Amino acid sequence: MRSHVIKALEIVEDLLSSSELSEGQKKALLQVQKHLLDALDSVVDVKSKVRDIAYTLQELADALGLEVKLSSPRLVLDDEDILKTIAESTMAEIEIEGEQAVVKRLLAAQH
Repeated sequence: MRSHVIKALEIVEDLLSSSELSEGQKKALLQVQKHLLDALDSVVDVKSKVRDIAYTLQELADALGLEVKLSSPRLVLDDEDILKTIAESTMAEIEIEGEQAVVKRLLAAQH
């Protein structure tokens, strides 16, 4: 997506340098350029947020004893070890009700 926006910006720059455009056309292209730059900023912002989410999920997976593989996640701890790890974690607050563990609060890692 980012590369497409950059290519579109290059085309707009080339058009803006043309002396054959009227002032109205140049103003319209400047507006297009502004919108493309806003879109590029949004792409960068989303990429940053996705990176933060991935980091937080990795931290949570590590805290839960999960070995995460893209194709097949699996637990590397047994049930009791998982509950103990969650109970001791600063990222989650659980309450055990019978055979169920209920997550009462889940905190994102701050870095």
